[in-house]
Amino acid sequence: MRTLPILALSFLAALLPAQDAADTIVKADGASLRGVTVTTLTLTSVKFLRNKVEVELPPHQLVDIQWGGAPDEFASGLAAMARSDYETARTQFGEASNKANRPLLKAEARLMQCKAAVLGGAGDPAAAANAAGALRAWLGEFADHWRVPEATYQLGRALRLGQAHSDAETTLKELDDRAGRDGWGAIWNARAKYELALCLLEQNKALDARSAFQAAGNAADTAMAAAGGRSEELVAIKVNSKVGEGESLVQEKAYDRAADFFRTLSQNDDASLAAAGKAGLGEATFLLAAGGNDAMGLRTAEIALAEACVLDTGAGDTAAKANYYLGRVAAALGDRGGQDWGTRSKAYYTTVVKGYPGSRWVASAKAELAK
Repeated sequence: MRTLPILALSFLAALLPAQDAADTIVKADGASLRGVTVTTLTLTSVKFLRNKVEVELPPHQLVDIQWGGAPDEFASGLAAMARSDYETARTQFGEASNKANRPLLKAEARLMQCKAAVLGGAGDPAAAANAAGALRAWLGEFADHWRVPEATYQLGRALRLGQAHSDAETTLKELDDRAGRDGWGAIWNARAKYELALCLLEQNKALDARSAFQAAGNAADTAMAAAGGRSEELVAIKVNSKVGEGESLVQEKAYDRAADFFRTLSQNDDASLAAAGKAGLGEATFLLAAGGNDAMGLRTAEIALAEACVLDTGAGDTAAKANYYLGRVAAALGDRGGQDWGTRSKAYYTTVVKGYPGSRWVASAKAELAK
């Protein structure tokens, strides 16, 4: 008896646009524009339909888009990214790109696939190089897309991880220049400067890297001031830039100076900086002790590194570094630390690889596991 009304409702529902097909635009001021359909995304213009009326938004006001009507694989990719499962994310975004019937959504899925590949390329230069190739293709196809800053940033990271440092420097300097010239926002200056500093450090250009890390930290402060508050990412850039200054001293083998630098940092009122200081102090103390096979010094390093793991409340790079050096301490102590030192050492390295897959310490941990 209820069949006809149900069929009628189903027919009417089919005539109406599905609610989940509508997009949501997230603005820089925190406001959300729901129930819209994004139609244009370029570096100079963002347009969308709202109640069938076209509206234009300055690109700098746009922070994010929550895409309506996306294939299930797109949501699965986002969930995998959130849990740092980058290989699954890469696969899911690839499937989403194949299934998406909106060009803008297809482009977004492809870019997210590239981003997942970059994050998963830590410690795998060949995979990072492949990701760089995919990003070059994306930029070649979407040279005026609103997401060009993100794609350029990820390209710089991929080139660095793929050890194409000269190309990485060029790309990151271009991002830094365009961010200021084209008004992309101060956050892109901070991102570019930090990646550039890492690039210089990896090329053993300690003095240049130290200056670049200082510039990155200052850029993070500028970006936070422009945004009117702190963000987790910018705080991480600020903390890691400060750490980078100390690591440039480590690279110069000025371990005593590095220990003093990190000891001072460990006394900072900011918990993230204090934790990073403990990790750096453990690093410098280890390197001093390992050279002279100083068991007491190794134990002192072990304590500082363990404290860093406990204190780290940031994005995880401090804990990743601390676990890496805990593995090295265990190996350096050998039987003096217990007959299971080999197992414990590998466990620390495995923690870095599996627990912090996006960390720059993954490559070093993988290298130790491969020995």
